[in-house]
Formats: sequence, C-alpha cells, structure tokens
Amino acid sequence: PDSVMSHVSLGTNDYPRAKAFYDQVLATLQIRCVMDFPGAAGYGRKFPEFWIQLPHDRKPATVGNGVHISFLANSREEVDAFHAKALS
Repeated sequence: PDSVMSHVSLGTNDYPRAKAFYDQVLATLQIRCVMDFPGAAGYGRKFPEFWIQLPHDRKPATVGNGVHISFLANSREEVDAFHAKALS
C-alpha cells in the first residue's frame, strides 16, 4: 500500500456541521467522501482513510489529548488552500 495509515476516525457531537466542514476543506486536497452512512462518513482519494462519526457508544465525543492528523498534499498551494478554507 502507498499509505502507512489504514484510517483515522474522529468522533463528533455535530455530525451535519462536521460533514459540511470536511466536505469543503478536504476537497482542496482532492479528498472526497467515498462512503457515507447515517452519522458516519469516510473520506479518501480511492478508499476511506479518514472518518468522522457519531461515537458508537452514543456518549458525547470528547477531545483526545495528543491526537494528531496529517493529510498528504501534492503541493504547497494545496496546503495553503486547505488552511484558507479551514479558517473560513
């Protein structure tokens, strides 16, 4: 495989808002929603590597200390576009 990461999953307490955010910001890196279920979406270029979802245990999502996510970008321009979209 080209990637060392199978997938990363983040819990959210506001799925519709998180989905709208990631649909827009990840598009700047040519990453799209490739799997969509009620309350969960998987993003990738060919297969889902990054997921957002309501927690399976139905408890509130909380901040994880030390969580770090790094997306691959093809250029500095994509990084700048990603950053600008995230801030907007």
